[in-house]
Amino acid sequence: RRWRRESLKLSGARANPLASLLGAHATATELATMMTFAAALVAAAAVAAAAARAQQTFTGNVDTDFPESNAAVVRVPDVGFEDVGTPTTITETSGYDIDYVAFMFDSTGDALHFGIRCYAVCGDADGDGDPSGTSAALVMLGGTDNANFEESESFLLALDFGGTAGTNAPDGVMDFIIGYPAGAAGGSQPFPCEAAGVTTFDVRCFGVYRYAGTSLVQPQYRFTVQAGDAALPHPAVDNNPSPSAAAPHLEWTIERFNEFRRNAGFPEVGGTEPWSFNMLAFAGSFDDDGIGEDNLPGGPESMLMFECLVYDCCDVCEGDGSTCLDCANVAFGTSVYDRCNVCDGDGTSCLDCEGVANGSAEYDACDVCEGDSSTCLDCASVPNGAAVYDVC
Repeated sequence: RRWRRESLKLSGARANPLASLLGAHATATELATMMTFAAALVAAAAVAAAAARAQQTFTGNVDTDFPESNAAVVRVPDVGFEDVGTPTTITETSGYDIDYVAFMFDSTGDALHFGIRCYAVCGDADGDGDPSGTSAALVMLGGTDNANFEESESFLLALDFGGTAGTNAPDGVMDFIIGYPAGAAGGSQPFPCEAAGVTTFDVRCFGVYRYAGTSLVQPQYRFTVQAGDAALPHPAVDNNPSPSAAAPHLEWTIERFNEFRRNAGFPEVGGTEPWSFNMLAFAGSFDDDGIGEDNLPGGPESMLMFECLVYDCCDVCEGDGSTCLDCANVAFGTSVYDRCNVCDGDGTSCLDCEGVANGSAEYDACDVCEGDSSTCLDCASVPNGAAVYDVC
């Protein structure tokens, strides 16, 4: 279930992706594209941050903020439990070890929230409780526990929302990626976190990006910026950029989620019908000298199903509340129509004189069922009349 990519770790210094992208001298157009993308992303994030704070409180504790009792929450556990390998001299559980990932769709606020719960403080590679410092044991190994998710330290969630036909069904190809990149994919436009021609990968690079390619290998290097992207930049909020012992988990938000889906060419979703998407998660670094990475799931991407959140009184998604009513209009009631089509009747109101429901038999003028009205005639042929024959 777990991808162990130790053989894929890079050796030596990591090349600056922008150097290969822009060359020694960036053109005015390239710089303008980079600055426009960065300015738009910063402005969008500021607006989204205010909206997120108004609608949802995040504490840095995924257990609290994404409770299982909330029907809008979907959790994806790491079935391998504490499975990130460490050198024998590192005795604590690594902060790259993911316990579970939680997702919460707020259909009212139109926001998709993400929570990553780690067994230790998220990003604390050596598990010493300090995600911004390197323990003596890791220093002795020649490794670094990067602060602020710098350099190759990456946490991410890749998202597959659907195929090119614009359906709600995921197609197995990742569309977007949110989190902290370890580097830019080849051919990417400049990242918004570049300054003075240098890209320092850390929390400042947090955001939503396009996913480059179709492979699921090394997703930390599949963040890409496309020129003229109709969907990006889009507001994404990092609700806990500095995890600590008091707030150990990562919590992110994509605001105005259906606007994002529309701009990306996907149908809108809501709480009135089920919808789904595929995901994969990654946590790790190539600077930690022997501490493993975590991939969730450990094979193909995992599908999440968001069930209907709006049920009628009959427990029907987006129903009109009529499918379970009895004849007295009581949901799941016991009242039924009798044979005379009377609600809660005793079945007698439509009987004929022979006791047949809706039958044609009836009483004659002499009150005889199916009689010929002759049994009660007087001598003047008046039913129940008073005329009698005289002595003559």
